[in-house]
Amino acid sequence: MDLSFTDLAVSLGNREVLQGVSAVFRPGRVTAILGPNGSGKSTLVKTLAGLLDPDAGKVQLGTRLLGRTTPAERARAIGYLPQDPMVHWDLRVEDVVALGRLPHRAPFAGTSAADQEAVAAALAATETQKFRDRTITQLSGGERARVLLARVLAGQPEWLLADEPLASLDPVHQLTLLEQLRLLAGQGMGVVIVLHDLVQAARAADDVLLLKDGKVVAFGPANEALAHQPLREAFGVEVMVIGDDSGRLLPVPIGRTKG
Repeated sequence: MDLSFTDLAVSLGNREVLQGVSAVFRPGRVTAILGPNGSGKSTLVKTLAGLLDPDAGKVQLGTRLLGRTTPAERARAIGYLPQDPMVHWDLRVEDVVALGRLPHRAPFAGTSAADQEAVAAALAATETQKFRDRTITQLSGGERARVLLARVLAGQPEWLLADEPLASLDPVHQLTLLEQLRLLAGQGMGVVIVLHDLVQAARAADDVLLLKDGKVVAFGPANEALAHQPLREAFGVEVMVIGDDSGRLLPVPIGRTKG
């Protein structure tokens, strides 16, 4: 089902962070959200995850208002990975990933075969199987980030919302993660990721939402939203467009916009 939002307005304290933001995100596609610092990217993702209530506008899962779903329904439908995920308990990695199955289990129920299969698949997808018996505090920041992504994937949500999931990863694991997200989208999941890197966004995303000052600059297919004029307006940069081996057009920043 689509994840859509119409005329969203969200304030934090006395500051209006989002103003009249609208778009329709489609399942089976990777959508990247980009924009300068303070443009409202994280606030939008938190609102779509049901963690912030909008001052105005609406968020819908299919035809149903997100605010009228139960927490359990939202947890099964939407997996959210925050920008700086915290770990409060020194658990084994496999047990951390298994927490992602809680929305699918009855209270006090044990782990089912389906739970075990989902956990194993999530560990494999994030290449964290070798850590399964270590405690999460023994891992590096990048390793921990991959485990926490595995926890979200173990829940098998319809939508994955990830706020800067590449931030703690080395280049190899950045590429691996983007490939995995495209694979998940190819299997029907809706994937929404906040990114800063224009090249990575062009390489991974089907659609791009550009924000600036809490408003939409552009939304549409990546090659249109990451064109010269939208990037000038959003970031104030000029880009050189190059092609990669797959035929995708990659915008490489080469300087600030003059004037």
